[in-house]
Order: sequence, then structure tokens, then C-alpha cells
Amino acid sequence: MNAKRFFLFFTLLIFLACGSSDDSSDTSGNNGNNNGGNNNGGNSGGNDDTKDETNYYFSDSGNDSNSGSQKNPWKSLSKLNSSELNPGDSIFFNRGDSFFGELVVNGSGTASEPIVFTSYGSGDKPIISGKVGSSGGGDYQQAIYVLNNDNMVFENLEVQNNRQAPRTNVDNSDSFGIHIHNTSEETLNNFVFKNMTFKNVYAIAQVDPSDQQAFNQFEVAGIRIFTDWNKAPINNVLVEDSYFTDLQRFGVHAKHSIGNNSNDNRHTNFVFRGNEFKQIGGTCILPSRVRNCLIENNIFDEPGAKTNSRMIGRGSAVWNWYSINTIIQNNQALKIRGILDSHGIHIDHRNVDTFVQYNYMEDCEGGFVEILGGNETSVYRFNISVNDGWRSNPNWVNSNHTIWLSDNIGGQDGYNSENSYIYNNTVVINRSSDPYRTAIDIQANNTRIFNNIFYSINGSKMGNKQVNVTDTNLSMTNNLFFGQVDTRFKDYDEQAVFQNPNFYNESLDGAKGYQLLAGSPAINAGIPYSGKYAHPPIPVGDSDIFSEIEAIPSVGFFGRSLTVNSTPNIGANNAKNGEITSLYNLENPLIKDLFNNQEIELKNVDNDYKFRLIDITGKEKKSGTVNSSNSKIKLDNDLENGVYSIIIENDEKRFSQKFIYRKSDS
Repeated sequence: MNAKRFFLFFTLLIFLACGSSDDSSDTSGNNGNNNGGNNNGGNSGGNDDTKDETNYYFSDSGNDSNSGSQKNPWKSLSKLNSSELNPGDSIFFNRGDSFFGELVVNGSGTASEPIVFTSYGSGDKPIISGKVGSSGGGDYQQAIYVLNNDNMVFENLEVQNNRQAPRTNVDNSDSFGIHIHNTSEETLNNFVFKNMTFKNVYAIAQVDPSDQQAFNQFEVAGIRIFTDWNKAPINNVLVEDSYFTDLQRFGVHAKHSIGNNSNDNRHTNFVFRGNEFKQIGGTCILPSRVRNCLIENNIFDEPGAKTNSRMIGRGSAVWNWYSINTIIQNNQALKIRGILDSHGIHIDHRNVDTFVQYNYMEDCEGGFVEILGGNETSVYRFNISVNDGWRSNPNWVNSNHTIWLSDNIGGQDGYNSENSYIYNNTVVINRSSDPYRTAIDIQANNTRIFNNIFYSINGSKMGNKQVNVTDTNLSMTNNLFFGQVDTRFKDYDEQAVFQNPNFYNESLDGAKGYQLLAGSPAINAGIPYSGKYAHPPIPVGDSDIFSEIEAIPSVGFFGRSLTVNSTPNIGANNAKNGEITSLYNLENPLIKDLFNNQEIELKNVDNDYKFRLIDITGKEKKSGTVNSSNSKIKLDNDLENGVYSIIIENDEKRFSQKFIYRKSDS
């Protein structure tokens, strides 16, 4: 995208809209479907007792002998399971209610008329849970199961599956929230998950994260998208504006089981956008054998968490495996934990064309760059890494890396990653206490490392644990080194800069402080993007999901223009005269400033406006009134990190703005 990259202390995702950005009350229900397919004079969501055959209503106070109308809803998931669904059908669950059992979707929609699962009424999202206990025959493998059906939308629901009671023919190591499963010869198409909540998904079994085989086989997930061996893939999946928390391992796991046929055996066209993942036991998003995947504008807050003993406690925010064309951009990866891996974003085995760009990573235990064996064209560019790579593992001395390229697959060396690019990143270690040392290991071929800032102060030592480079075709030039960066690494640079980059203000939280002041020695000190240092292009023509992505980047992290044939700056910021990018978008007619002294300051407030602060789950966190004499909204000190919308409205106007809020000390 050529829009400004506002992933600073807070990332702004701008929505100047007249439509609602929250889902705290949803009575419209049908997601735009006209639900008139049977033309039978039904109620189309109204309150009379004649049920429209395309609308099905469920309430905890309902009865399965009812008509299934909004006035006389059904009660149980088993009633829905026995009903054949058709294109354009909508299923409504009453807000504030909980539904226990397994929802087995019986039918497919079409591309123009998907089956929609949503909510109605007011209050908290309805909960669908596979937990039924021993009295119900044991907890189900998943709360919602879609087998060989497609074209459907899930929105405004909460899904849980905390398994504790064994069930016959269900592995104790399995638990999923929603399971999309293809065992057929036909591609399954078009799945949308929007404004969903996934939480409290646990298997009965637990796994030691240091046991690699057991760890690899443990696949508990909020959303599981899976194809059996030799079967057809799943195509066109969107996960957007959803909230994932308290999950034993994965947020989303997309996996194809491969096959011995002549097919590609990869899922296709997956998009993950604007989601919040908070305290996930493992990895937030894992595309395994996916072709064309876009992961953008998400916040990954504490992957690899161990907030209870059942969490697996290991995982990078995102990693891919045997995938092609993966773009991971404009995300925040924060407080990643784990005894292995657990970098902000890492590239696992045998991927082709992976681009990690415009991301902010901080406090990731494993480190910054991790590229494992057998990859082709792995790119880390225009990222900011702050205080990553501090892990101390007594069983693996150099387990924490600033840069790690490994040639190992399955315990065997010799699988070099080819043509990796690490450029125009700002890599900082500056925490004021507990200094640490990192390792730099590069076992690869044709790696290019250029135009990066490597900055290590306050006693921390970048590369001091180990520098091990076996890439005889390493190209390394025009990097800036300041502080204690190991000489064994610096000596590879053909035209290094050894000066203080003069950051704007390191005491600020997040990325904003790592912009460059006027006169910085990093300005115009990079090598131009030509020859072997030319930008590797993103294959945007391979899928429509990349239609808004630039093949060649035109801006740096802070939105400052790049000119391909001019001299770039070193680091992620390409400002030439000390320009400081703000934290907000001036296009919003009412927002003047965000979070200056924990306040949202408004402008042009000529009348009374009501405001609401809404979190990603649709819950109202704060509300009130602003006017010309009181144009500031004070935020509570205990406001948690996350994705929020501020809605400002009166009888004549309505504006909303979505943003990611983060306090580094929370």
C-alpha cells in the first residue's frame, strides 16, 4: 500500500464513516441478504409468528417445537443441525445467551448468497461452546464444524471450547473453536469471520513445548482450516476485526495435508486484517501450505503466553510453512514468549516469497529475524525492532538472536535459504536495566544485509554471544552501527557508518521515538536500490488480495517517500530534514490528537457531541459528551492494550476512528 504507515506507538486504521464500527447492539441481522428467496410472505426478521424460511432464530428461552421465528425461536444446536440450510439463509443467536453442543453446518451458500451465522438483540455476543461435560457424552472436538460445505459468513458471535470431559472417538489432544474441514475432491470457497470472539479453547491434554515432536502435533486452535491428504484446498478466507484470547496454542491454523498427486496442495487467498490477539498460548496465525496470504494491521499482544498451566507457552506471533507469496505488514508484535522460536515474526521451512515489512516488534524473547531452512526470497524490510532477543536458555546458549538464518530442516543441515534480504530496518537494544547479549548466525546463501541501523546501548551487546557466518556470498554494506555491536559482525560491512543515528526521542513508547533528527548521519547514507540491492518485488499480480499492495515499496516505515534511484536513508525512516510523523490522520474532521497525556483531543467542536469508546469485542469502555468548552476525552489509566474505536456523533453527524492503543509498561 502507498498509504502512510502509522504503526508507531499507536497504529491508526482510519474509518471516516457514517456506518457503525461497533457491534454492541445488532438487530438488523441479515448482513445484507434479502432473505426473500422463498417469496412466502415470511417475516424477513420481523416479529409476527410466520417464519421466513430463510431466517432461523435461536434463544436460550426458546423451544425446539416452536416455529423458529424471532418471536418464537428455537433453542438447541441439535435443532439447527437437523435443518438443511440453503443459499441466503441466516441464522440468528440471541445476544447474552449461551448455546452448548456442536453446531454442524448442514448446507452451503453461494458466492452471492452465503449462509450467515450472526446475532440479534442487545448485550454481549452469544456464546457457542462445545463444552457439554460428562453428562452430555463428553466435550466435543469443536464448537462449530463445517464439513465439505462452503460460502458462509460468521459474525458477531463468541466461540469457546474448553474441553475437560473426554468424548468417545475424540482425541484428548484436539480442541477447536470453528473447524472448516475439506475431505472432498472439490475446492471449498469463501469463508468470512468478522467481528468474532474466540476464547477459552483448550484440549484435555497438555504438551511440553520443548518436546518438538509432541509440540508439532498439538494443533489446538480458535479457527482450524484443514484439508485431508490428497484432497482439494480451501480458497478465499477473510478473518477481520476479530478478537482472540485465552487459547491453548493457535489463534488461526490453516493447514493442507499435502498429497502424492500432481496438484499444488495448498490453500489459496487468505486475508487476516485488523484483528487483536491477546495472551495466546502459542502462535496467533500459522499459514501452513497456503498460496497467497496477506496478514496486515493486526496486534499480536503476548503470543507464547503462560497465564495458566494448560497454555503451551511458545510461539512467534506469525510464522509460515511451505507457503508461497506471504505478505506480513503493518502489524505490532509485542511481548512474545517461549523457550524456542518466539521471535516477533519468523519464516519457517521451505517458503517462497515471504515479505515481512512495516511491522513494529518489541520485547520478543527469541529475537528479531528468524529464517529457517530451505526458503527462497525471504524479506525483512522497513521494520522496527526494540529490545528483542533476550532469552536465556541453558540448553541452547545462543538461543536468542538479532539475526538467525538456519540451514537445518528436521535435524539435518545443508538446506540453505537462498536470496534473503534484510534491509532498512531499525534494530534497537536500549533497555535501561538487565542488559543482555545476542547471537548472530547466518547459514544461508546470497544473503543481503544493507541500510539497517544496529543500535545497542546501556550495557547490552548485539552479537556478543556468537557471530557465525557461513554464507560465502553474503553482501553487507551501508549499515549504521552504534554502541556495543560485535566487531565480528561489523567487519563484514563494506561501507559501514559508525555514528549515533540521533533518534528523535527514545523515551517515547513505541516506534515514534525512532525517527531521525535533522542532520542524522543515517540520512542519505544508504546504498541505492539497484543491482543486487534492488527491491525484491512482491508478486502482486498473482492474486486479487494483493490489489492494494505495492510491488515495489514507495515509502519507509513512517510514510516518507522513497525514490528508487535516489540515495535512501539508513534505517526504517526516510525523512530527510527531521520531519516527525504524527500519530493521527489529519483527514478526520474532529480528531486533533490522540493520547497526548492519555487524552483524545478534538477540533472543530461547534456543537454538543456524544462519544463512545468501544473495544474490539463491542464493549463500551467509556462514554460521555464533548463540546466547544470541553473538547478533550480523558482515558482511564487502566485502559488495556488493544484495538479500539472512538465514535463521535450527534443528530446530524457521525464520525469514527479505529486505532491500536498500547502502553509498553502495561
